Amino acid sequence: MVDAHGAALYQFCLRLCGRREDAEDLFQDTFMRAFGLLQKWERSENPRGFLLAVACNLWKCQRRKYARRERIAPRVTAGEMAERAAIVAGPEDALLAREEAAQLRERVAALPEHLRIPILLRYTNEMSVDEIAQMLHIPAGTVKSRLHAARKKLAKGMGEE
Repeated sequence: MVDAHGAALYQFCLRLCGRREDAEDLFQDTFMRAFGLLQKWERSENPRGFLLAVACNLWKCQRRKYARRERIAPRVTAGEMAERAAIVAGPEDALLAREEAAQLRERVAALPEHLRIPILLRYTNEMSVDEIAQMLHIPAGTVKSRLHAARKKLAKGMGEE
């Protein structure tokens, strides 16, 4: 498959990503995912279309993931970091940040198990919703609703104090 369709797939990845490094990562991820899906894929189907669809779906997932992360915690440039560092008062802010982190860990530990496990898998192990669903043997929609409920409880608890 690599010999037969690799060049077309790489060009597609390059057009999607725009950067050679990202295209190479997507290209490799596509073949890794396709290898895992070979059991479901019938030989009578279009192999090139199959690979392009896998690449497109992976690319969409990556874009959504990075967009979500950007909304939650926007990337900061070096200049902005320097500005923020100048604003930070010092040890007091570091202490507050540590205390907030400790409170968050306590609140996560206090969550019911059915909410705590998906939160830990998602944010400490950086697993996708599908991976969590597969691991826990529950539907992806259930994982999403549990993540939402857990985040809501955590945000409510942190906002009260």
